[in-house]
Amino acid sequence: MAMVTLQEGSPKHRAYVIGAWVLAAAVLLYVPFASDIGFAPASIDKAFRVTQLNDVIAYAVAILGLNLVIGYSGQLSLGHSAFVGLGAYTTIILVSDHGWSYFATLPISAALCFSVGVIVGVPALRIRGLYLAIVTLSVAYVFPTLVLKYESLTGGPNGKKPARGEGKLEPPSWAPFSDAGRLAQPLWTYCLLLGVAAVLFVLARNFLKSRPGRALVALRDNPTSAAINGVNLPLYKTMTFGVSAAYGGIAGSMLMMNRPFASDVQFALDLAIFLVVGLVVGGAGTISGAIPGSLVFVFVPYFMSEWTNDQEGMPPGLKQITSPLFDWLETRQGGRSIAGVFFGIGLLIFVFLLPGGFIDGMRKLRARVVRVVPNPSWRRDAAAKTAAPAAIETDAAAPVPNPTH
Repeated sequence: MAMVTLQEGSPKHRAYVIGAWVLAAAVLLYVPFASDIGFAPASIDKAFRVTQLNDVIAYAVAILGLNLVIGYSGQLSLGHSAFVGLGAYTTIILVSDHGWSYFATLPISAALCFSVGVIVGVPALRIRGLYLAIVTLSVAYVFPTLVLKYESLTGGPNGKKPARGEGKLEPPSWAPFSDAGRLAQPLWTYCLLLGVAAVLFVLARNFLKSRPGRALVALRDNPTSAAINGVNLPLYKTMTFGVSAAYGGIAGSMLMMNRPFASDVQFALDLAIFLVVGLVVGGAGTISGAIPGSLVFVFVPYFMSEWTNDQEGMPPGLKQITSPLFDWLETRQGGRSIAGVFFGIGLLIFVFLLPGGFIDGMRKLRARVVRVVPNPSWRRDAAAKTAAPAAIETDAAAPVPNPTH
């Protein structure tokens, strides 16, 4: 039984929703300016930690795009890393070879990836399930090969980056952190990426609440019933792949705004797998699930590697407890590379405890404290009937024009 019950649409419910959004905005604005960013000790460079937060924002957009295909349309796609890489290379080539600004490349990356995504989505008209997964996985497998093949354009195995200072995102003089030294540019990039991500998240939310969004969910739940009710299955399947790819392309451009260097290793097959892992951890079929999924994707492997190697950044109490284990691992062959094992074990435990993902678990926990009761239809109808007589009385009170004049 919930401790508090709120009626949907009531003043208390609106205050509850507004308070939640204000709290989320305050956290997003406070974290990069915190004294110990990311719970890191003073020995860890704060500019590097903000750069990691920028990666979190970019990968959250990528996971959100993947969620549109897997979580909302029910199609299994494993080639999202190719779209992220295509957007990244589009941006880095336009900036380094043609002198474009980073923001000007965003619509180009989105349009190009949308077109390629529609083409990749054509097989979804005839196949689905594991067969579709194999087709999309082949796209992720082929992309690094194409990068190496066209070395004159992409830089090949050496990667590609703009000339020193070219297209650099410098904070304006009016920014309160413009004199923060090495920390100024990562903070300004954080603000820019956060603004772009906020727009993309709002667009996704509004789209899923619209009629096409509901048709997309119907396509996932029951394709046959959706087709009977007039949903154009071929159009929605291909368009979903296109929009998802566009989000991935924008995410790749955002990565280049943060770390202006692209190589085939960054967008290999393991990125495609880790994006799916981030989606599962955050929660498929949830918009906000992309954020915790991205946090896990960026920080957990990093901290696992640091903790299993030098225990750098580990809280003192936890370090004292686990030091005998790590000392023993250092004496074993291959013990230094045990981070992947710990990450895999932790992932298995997480999926077992929260099969619906982090957001689903938080919703169940919230339901024990606050329960939101939907606004019943009869109350909405009563409100509409109350408003109708008022409108009639207003019209009746208006002067009737004289037809003789």
